[in-house]
Amino acid sequence: MGKGRATTFAAISIVNALATGLGAALSIDLRLEACVEIESGDGISIEFEGFQPKDTKLVETCLSEVASYVGLRNGYKAKVKIRSGIPIARGLKSSSAASNAVVLAAIEALGLRFANFNDKLRTALDLAVNASIKAGVTITGAFDDASASMLGGLTITDNLTRDIIHRSKIRGRLKVVLHIPESECYTAEVDVARFKRFENIFRSAWRLSIAGYWMDAMNLNGLAVSLALGYDIDPLLGALNVGALAASPSGKGPALAAIVKDDDVDRVVDVWSNLDGEVRIVDINNSYVSSCREE
Repeated sequence: MGKGRATTFAAISIVNALATGLGAALSIDLRLEACVEIESGDGISIEFEGFQPKDTKLVETCLSEVASYVGLRNGYKAKVKIRSGIPIARGLKSSSAASNAVVLAAIEALGLRFANFNDKLRTALDLAVNASIKAGVTITGAFDDASASMLGGLTITDNLTRDIIHRSKIRGRLKVVLHIPESECYTAEVDVARFKRFENIFRSAWRLSIAGYWMDAMNLNGLAVSLALGYDIDPLLGALNVGALAASPSGKGPALAAIVKDDDVDRVVDVWSNLDGEVRIVDINNSYVSSCREE
């Protein structure tokens, strides 16, 4: 068989899809790399560098999905190493990045051939979303998050039908400022009913994103998520008051994200530096994932 490697990206929420199944996400330049080696035999070994998840179920399910796709019925031995710079359980799509990377690396390790590059990415995307659902790390399938992590740029999606309604590269002198608290929040712990109470707001935000007003959509999303989860809205208002173009909790939080012009970054950093946790400045990522087979 062989060895494969893949690098994927984090993302931030533009519109949370929990209430409606309609979402939007923006890829950012925090990276996760997976190396997968597959050979005949039995057993799976998994090594993590830079983070430690609660369990290995997602990785194992990703391998199982790829094995089922190729009809690998006689068993296999897999060695997986994952290195990540994406904080886990903060809303920065670490699970989507991990499932994408493991699936792509496994595809490369098995030497699978596709009609074209887009066909390979779409197949990997579907397998990764399948694995995420089966592993219980997502409720809607997080197709918006997974597509942004896989394809880069802004993706607007229907998570229920797995349609990418829109994808575009985001240009301009923009940065993403992140506030990353020490606390964690896992998707399985979220009460979806709290999001459903604000379904109309989330739907309106999604429509704004489709109309091209994605930063306005992010601001509206920030309000709705804060109301749903009882988050203090003052940090978002503080960022907007000093020049941020948009600010919102990412995913179900607790991380906050702000879209900021280069000239206003320091002011937003100053405001969020008063909060407990870490502040990071990252670039928007407009690039596709990368993957290769290693001999």
